[in-house]
Amino acid sequence: MAETTTARLPSAESRRYARRWARNAVDLPAQVEILVGGKRWTAGTAIVRDVSLRGARLGRLKLQKASLPVQLFQIRLTFKSGRYRGVGALCRPVRFGAGPEFELAVEFEDFWASTDDARNA
Repeated sequence: MAETTTARLPSAESRRYARRWARNAVDLPAQVEILVGGKRWTAGTAIVRDVSLRGARLGRLKLQKASLPVQLFQIRLTFKSGRYRGVGALCRPVRFGAGPEFELAVEFEDFWASTDDARNA
């Protein structure tokens, strides 16, 4: 007697972090700050590997502290090159991954642009 199973529809929770917007491959240097409770916990640099309307994937993270906090945290991301200089985003981490290097996928929560940084480009 063969055993069968009933296929289950994906739950809303299982699709919560599914990619909804196409990502474009880039190679942009950025300044990052890790915030806990709105206060700076550590800072450093990263390379933005790809970006979409709602998020980005960060690689080559180099932080002053060699770890990330265990409590909830946010990332303040500020682009540092070319026409994107001074554009920033407040982000929340959504995925951690390890390919050839540790990577961090983030979802944007807020944006800003600083004209001071753009003038110094």
